[in-house]
Amino acid sequence: EGTIVATLAYDHVVHPNPVVHGDTVYVETDVLEKRESASKPDRGIVRLKHVGKKQDGTVVVEVERTVLFLKRPAGV
Repeated sequence: EGTIVATLAYDHVVHPNPVVHGDTVYVETDVLEKRESASKPDRGIVRLKHVGKKQDGTVVVEVERTVLFLKRPAGV
């Protein structure tokens, strides 16, 4: 949950296998790193890894993405 303000970067983008009409694709996302923004105290920078897979588990895309989020108030 959160509000993405901007995507700052895409890194290590790989498409190891094709997707064809009729495939069902889903994405798993892991948080690799998070930190507060040095210049904007109400925002945080998060590095994510997305792995897209077809219905049979075949990996079709891997990408690391750095995003700028609005921070939630403490305790929420």
